[in-house]
Amino acid sequence: MQLLGAPLDPMLAGLYARTGRATLGDFVLYRPDSSAADGVLGVNAWMRGQGQAPFPSCVLFGQVSNLESYYGVVPGLADARGVQPVLYVDVQEEPHVVPVASSVEALFHQLAAFMDLLPEQPDFVPGRCSTVPFPFAAAGLIAEDRPLVDLMRAGRFDGLVTQDEESQRWMRQVLAAGPG
Repeated sequence: MQLLGAPLDPMLAGLYARTGRATLGDFVLYRPDSSAADGVLGVNAWMRGQGQAPFPSCVLFGQVSNLESYYGVVPGLADARGVQPVLYVDVQEEPHVVPVASSVEALFHQLAAFMDLLPEQPDFVPGRCSTVPFPFAAAGLIAEDRPLVDLMRAGRFDGLVTQDEESQRWMRQVLAAGPG
């Protein structure tokens, strides 16, 4: 299956074959259509029209509910099975772009594990959003994704990751906590 001129990640293809819009905590999966507000084609067309990196290099498939924080796969970094790593792209204030998972499946595992950790946070209130942001508060959890850490160490995300201090510090934390 193709999406925006690139092969679609196999897990995303499976999700889109079985479901429309879906949510996991604060994560919203876009609909597999062209609606401007929450359709994968409409959102990507609008963001690519802004002319900023990394939008031409990735396919946004979801976002943090009500925020300008997106998740996108990178077709150009697909492995032999077509599995694509995931970027986190936050454009609310200063742009932040960091790799967060070696696959869509790994991202969903990380989000679920992160939600399990939230009740331990001092500001946690059931039913409300935490001020502890994923992925920046989850460097240790993300570092457990060995294929992602291997891609990071190999420089595969060079040119996609923003050079701001917060993103670079987070990258160093993940690499320091990662295996090997």
